[in-house]
Amino acid sequence: MMFSTLSHFDVSEEDMAIPLTNLFGDRPSISMQTIPATNVYIHVNPDEADRILVDPAYKLERLKEAHEKLYAMHEAYKEVDRQMAGQRIQLPTPYGRDLYETWYEIEKSISKFDRLFNKVEKFNARKLSADPETHSRREKRMTDRRRERQVDNYAFFFGNVTEEEQQYMDYFETDIENDIEDEFVEGKRDEYRIAQSGEFDPQLYDFVETAMVSEVHENF
Repeated sequence: MMFSTLSHFDVSEEDMAIPLTNLFGDRPSISMQTIPATNVYIHVNPDEADRILVDPAYKLERLKEAHEKLYAMHEAYKEVDRQMAGQRIQLPTPYGRDLYETWYEIEKSISKFDRLFNKVEKFNARKLSADPETHSRREKRMTDRRRERQVDNYAFFFGNVTEEEQQYMDYFETDIENDIEDEFVEGKRDEYRIAQSGEFDPQLYDFVETAMVSEVHENF
């Protein structure tokens, strides 16, 4: 197989504006559209193309083979880039301290949002997370405790816990006991992951005061 993932000019496709005709009612209208430059092209001979069209199993087999080779090629480029990194000269990028701190906080917020989103998805799909017997037992425990809080008593929540979060903790009580979900620990894991990415290495940046970039003594 032959891939075209580095240059799209050879296949006459790039990120550029092209005129397309859209029909609005009874009259055509010309609008400028863009086409993606992230496509991967797999070139096969006519016989293979015909078989791919009529044989789904063969199509899946070739797609699997193509993905494996594509991933192998990309990993090879990454490894070469990693080995050549020590031979490149890279000057620090001028960057404001406030922008750096804001960027760092944004990355942490995204990680926290991802954890919360995964918990919501896990709770919504709780019926599929275990066998029917276990699901029934957990659902009954959660429902009984919810009824006790909302009907038999008046509940006060501490630590910014909501009713939905309490239902989540009641349903996955055993899982949380075996693998504690601690927000402080998860935050430290996010900080470690962000540090391991290498994008926030202070040596890559020349920290400047963005409010003084246009000052005379800074330009001089």
